[in-house]
Amino acid sequence: MSVQTEILCDAKAADVLRSNSRSFSVAAMFLPRRVRGKVQRLYAWCRTVDDAVDHAETPPAAERELDRLSEDLRRMMGKSYTGVGELQHVASKWIAPLIREDGVDVAHAVDLVEGMKMDLRIDSGEFSIDTDAELLRYSYHAAGTVALMMTRLMGVADPAARSHAVALGVAMQLTNIARDVREDAERGRCFLPGIASVSEANRPVITDSVRHILNLAEDRYRVAEAGLQYLPADCRRAIRVALVAYREIGREVLRRDCNVLAGRTVVPKLRLLSVVSQAALPGIFLMSQTSDQASSVPADSHLISSINQSKSAVWLGLSLTAFMATALFVMVYMNPKSDAFSTLPLIYAAVSLTFAIIANRLAAKYERADQRKSEV
Repeated sequence: MSVQTEILCDAKAADVLRSNSRSFSVAAMFLPRRVRGKVQRLYAWCRTVDDAVDHAETPPAAERELDRLSEDLRRMMGKSYTGVGELQHVASKWIAPLIREDGVDVAHAVDLVEGMKMDLRIDSGEFSIDTDAELLRYSYHAAGTVALMMTRLMGVADPAARSHAVALGVAMQLTNIARDVREDAERGRCFLPGIASVSEANRPVITDSVRHILNLAEDRYRVAEAGLQYLPADCRRAIRVALVAYREIGREVLRRDCNVLAGRTVVPKLRLLSVVSQAALPGIFLMSQTSDQASSVPADSHLISSINQSKSAVWLGLSLTAFMATALFVMVYMNPKSDAFSTLPLIYAAVSLTFAIIANRLAAKYERADQRKSEV
């Protein structure tokens, strides 16, 4: 692949990521340059595999598309393989160098394709998810495999990291399933164990099932958190951001009393900004709610975002703005355009930083007040 072609390939992969996943796109921004482009390529390929089923005109067309992707994976591992020119599917060019040059295990990519074939079997009625074990197996194929491939791209060497990586992938997939009940039902699918169809008539059962799935996800988010230590130092922040961003989706579903039939739950931008900033800059911004504290709150007590939550988000937004202003003033001080600036930018930086800290403390105060209210 020429350098120019490779640049275009990376740009297209980045576009796929930005247009399909707000949470993961934000997290990818914190990845080191040595990894970011590779992760974007992996995501673009995984998205293509997923879309091969969701956007196919007919099930046979989806099957053919998945078969082409599977055949390309087999060709990549053949001794006679000479380059992407041999591949049938245009998306295979994204994952080919990751397998051939970066050591991504092709078995994990094959498992992902098999997971999408499970979707087709669910659509046709050949397979249904009736137990937690079947749900977790499906979630491994759909997302645990992706996490394993990412650990390779990040350069994780310790085998002990594998179980933590799978836990994170599965937790994210469970969160997606809980959030997307209505969208899946519109496609004729249901991933809720033991529930054959989704309708207003069985809303209470659906609500209980969604809450149970989110509890399963929370257990695995904790396991994933414990595994962050195995990641290279320059990758931990990005994965922590991805973890908390996805976890917040589940918490927002709970705040809305698991009313998933109303449509897809979206985390408000200010709240997403809050959790991302706390995960990305833990030494500067207080973590207003730990995972243990969140999990100790009864699920039934999660209500729609309150006034306190809104105040917390506003103060956090102001805190982030002030922090960015601090960084800007420091840069001006270090690289003055005129001697007339003197120490004035440094004074402004100190004032901005002070305000950022105060605003952050107020954001944490209102978050704790809302949490106490929820516990009552």
